[in-house]
Amino acid sequence: MKMYIVGAVASGKTTLARELSGLTGIPYTSLDEVVHIPDQSNAWGNRKRQVDERDRLFNTIIHQRDWLIEDTGRTCFEKAFQAADSIVLIELPPRVRNYRIMKRWIKQRIGIEKCSYAPSVQMLKSMFKWSKEYEIGRDGLKLRLSAYKGKVILLRSNNDIRDFLNSHKKSIKATLL
Repeated sequence: MKMYIVGAVASGKTTLARELSGLTGIPYTSLDEVVHIPDQSNAWGNRKRQVDERDRLFNTIIHQRDWLIEDTGRTCFEKAFQAADSIVLIELPPRVRNYRIMKRWIKQRIGIEKCSYAPSVQMLKSMFKWSKEYEIGRDGLKLRLSAYKGKVILLRSNNDIRDFLNSHKKSIKATLL
C-alpha cells in the first residue's frame, strides 16, 4: 500500500495516518519531518533541511514497497502523487480546522501536546494563514490533484473519515482470513 494523505493544516492528516499505521503495520511519515530538523536555537524551533538532503530522504521513502505519508501537499513532493496507489484528501470545513488550530496551539503552549516547532503567536498566525490559503486555492493543492482524479479519495467530514477507517478494518480482516 502506498498512500499519501493530504489536506490543510489541522484537517486530521496525522491522526488518520496514525490510525492507518496501527491497522496496517505500515509506519507513517509526516513529511514535515523530512522538510524540517529540530533546532532550538531557531525562533521557530526548527530549521529547513538542505534541499538535497530533503529529496534524498523523500526518495528513500517513496521507493519502499509500502508507505504511508502525510503532508499539506507541498509541490516539492509531487512525485508522491504519481507514485501513490491512493491519495486521501481531507477537506473539513474551515470552522472545524480553525477550532482545531486554536485547540492544538493551546495544548502545545501549556505542554500537553508535543510539536516539532515553537508554538509561538507567530506560528499560530501562520497556521491560520495556511488554512485560509488552502481554502481560497492559493496553495494550488486541489488544482494539482485534478491530474490524479482516479486515485483521489475525498473525505469531507468526521463521518467520512470514520467510514474510510472502517472499510480499511474490514479489508484487513478479510485479508487475514
